[in-house]
Amino acid sequence: MKLTFVLAALSFAIAAPAAAKVETPAASIPVADLDLTKRLDQDKLDRRIDLSVRRMCRVDAFDAKARKLERNCRLAAKADAAPKVALAIANARAERFASLDLDIQG
Repeated sequence: MKLTFVLAALSFAIAAPAAAKVETPAASIPVADLDLTKRLDQDKLDRRIDLSVRRMCRVDAFDAKARKLERNCRLAAKADAAPKVALAIANARAERFASLDLDIQG
């Protein structure tokens, strides 16, 4: 399973020439090796997301406009990812609960 998030093109639309076609950056983050019911694995996912967002939003300039563009991209990407991460964690917990064998004998 992969967690995919796409950020709005609002921050990249500013930097692109008007005639150029703007592609919305996206990233897929593998989560199949993680048990999202465990805090340690949730922290691993957070680190993967941070790394992916840094790579995805990297700007090759160092002026104020470029730094602002990069910061806005990171904020938008993390905001987009947050509900998807919460849903993935909730689904993992639900699957774990559903797979429990309860031996209820009175």
